[in-house]
Amino acid sequence: MEKMKIEIWADIACPYCFIGKKKLENALHRFHHADQVELVWHSYELDPSLKKEPTGTSYLDFYKNEKGILDELYQLSEAVGIKFNFDKVVMTSTADALRTVKFARKYNLAENTIEAFFQAYFTNGECISNRKVITAIAKKVGLPVEELIKMLDSNEYIAELTQDIRYSEDRLILQYIPFYLFNNKTVIQGSIPDEVYLETLEKSFTDWSVNGVSTSETKEFAFCYSPNASGLSCSIG
Repeated sequence: MEKMKIEIWADIACPYCFIGKKKLENALHRFHHADQVELVWHSYELDPSLKKEPTGTSYLDFYKNEKGILDELYQLSEAVGIKFNFDKVVMTSTADALRTVKFARKYNLAENTIEAFFQAYFTNGECISNRKVITAIAKKVGLPVEELIKMLDSNEYIAELTQDIRYSEDRLILQYIPFYLFNNKTVIQGSIPDEVYLETLEKSFTDWSVNGVSTSETKEFAFCYSPNASGLSCSIG
């Protein structure tokens, strides 16, 4: 059965991406044709310069002069059932975690995998670049561990991390994450009100049902919200 695609650009180190995932799930639970929607997860690595070794920097340092952002994040996360433990977050490279999510697409487990990484990073305070942590997540969601390890030991998907960024910025004019592309046509990005997810979903599905997959190069920006400038508020640049 053909499905309407929602493509998502996100990084595991972006708290708004975790919140957005829950909001989109809530919208899909209210949507009568959710079984005809496919989520396609792309990566947007916020800081490719980070190494696999933990930085030792406190995540809260990024918010020390931005109490309003921190308060907002706690309110938004509580509303969707997320427990943020920013004092426990281990800042490290997200590259291997994002590669694992790409690997999980082959087994239709990308959504479960990125959820597990979000939980490990923001709630459990685990180092998601650590091979043992990645392996434990793979076992939890049902990925073939030996195949995954071989992939991580290779260069597979590394080029895609850069390609995802280049395509989203150069062709889609991405400015904030999470970034959503509905049916290759309608864009919403940034920290988005709950109702926008369902409204965009319903309009995009109606268009897809009548006209099929959009082939237009011109994208319609249904909603774009700029969070306060902060390195980890998911603003780009």
